[in-house]
Formats: sequence, C-alpha cells, structure tokens
Amino acid sequence: MHRSTFIALLIPLLMLTAAMAYRYYSNDSIGQAQQADSFYSSRVEIMIHENITKLKELGIDATSVEEKITESLTSMPTEILESMAPEQINGMILTYISALLYDDDTAAQPSEPRQFFSFDVECMNLEHMYTNFLNSVSEIAGEDLTITDIEEDTGKVDYESGTGVQTVTFNCNGKSYQYDAIVYNDWFDVKMLTFMSKVISEQNTGKNLYVTSDGYQECIVFYQTEFWAARYKKLMGNTLEQP
Repeated sequence: MHRSTFIALLIPLLMLTAAMAYRYYSNDSIGQAQQADSFYSSRVEIMIHENITKLKELGIDATSVEEKITESLTSMPTEILESMAPEQINGMILTYISALLYDDDTAAQPSEPRQFFSFDVECMNLEHMYTNFLNSVSEIAGEDLTITDIEEDTGKVDYESGTGVQTVTFNCNGKSYQYDAIVYNDWFDVKMLTFMSKVISEQNTGKNLYVTSDGYQECIVFYQTEFWAARYKKLMGNTLEQP
C-alpha cells in the first residue's frame, strides 16, 4: 500500500478514536457532576429531615412544610450547597419555616403558638420597620409582653442620604420606652435587639430574646428560657446568641 494512501486511511481512524475518547471522558465528567449533585442533595435532604425532627422536640412542629423546604433547598446550585456550613442550613430551614408556616396566608395555621420569627435586616418598609419588629416580638412572647402605642418619628431622617435618627416609642406592660435608632440607608439598627433584650429583662418573665442567622441577611429571633436555648444548642449544634 502506498504510504500516502495509508496516511489517508489512518487520519480518519485517529479522528474517530479521538472523538470516541472525548465522548467517553465528557460523559464521565457529566456523570461525576450528576453524582455530586445527587450526593449533596441527598445530604441536604437528610439534614432537613433531622433538623425538623429535632425542632419538633423543641416544640416547633414544621413537618407540614418539610417537603416544600426540601424542594427549595435542594434546587440550589451544588457549589452553593457544598460551601454551606451546617449552621447556615439550619438558619435557612428556620427562615423557610417562618415564611411557609407563619407568614404565608395560604398555609394551614399551626396549632401551637408561634415561637420565633425572622426578618431581613435590610428592610423595605422603612417608616415602620421597628413597628413590625415590636409586633413580632409581642406575638412570640404571648401574654408575657403587652406592647402597645408604638410610634416611629422619622422627622430627623434624611432618606436621600440614608442618615439620621428614627425615634421609636412604645409601652411594654404599661411602662413607656424610647429608642433612637441610627439610620443607615435601609438597614435595621441591630442595637434595637440589645435594647429590647434589656426591656424584657426588666419584666422578669424568666425568658429573653435569643437570635441566630442564616449566614446572609436574615435575623431569626426567639423568645425563650435559658434552659430552652441550651437544649437548642445540644440538639441543633449551634448557639443562640443573647443580644
């Protein structure tokens, strides 16, 4: 066989071999990526189920929204799920519970009283952000705290520059309180949490505020006893902070 004829026959064969090898390794890479997606999705599914089971032991029954939470979290990109610490996933589960179980008007209302709430510290309703916060505290505190006459004075707020002072006044169990919140664009003044924690301490209810986060912008607020907070840490693996 002439050399040029041999080369002409060999080139297509080499190209076919290269194409088959590329297809093999490409399919293998896709398969590995799919396996990784499946692995992390399964890991998160297990974690969600375990967390909701533990929360039920703590008196927060979110079994009715477990499926929706699982669908939402496992639909997130694998690289995000892979980078998330367990306490972040815990926080996101609580955020979803707050939204689906308590804030969704279409959801079946839980039989037990609300035990926590979550809110984005970058607020939209700037003129009433502290009113919303205080009403939520009152809701989870039940009969322990009667918070009334809430007013927010925005006369010293410059919305264009995002600066100023927003004065919040309210009554708690018959006593008047005032907090001058520092305005920084549309962000909630987190020192309000510390102020409210002191207000609650004055009531001697045996409970206080405890907070955690989803690792992003959600602040998750509980009104509980020190014993409950310690039990939460033992079951869930992360500490609730007292502001």
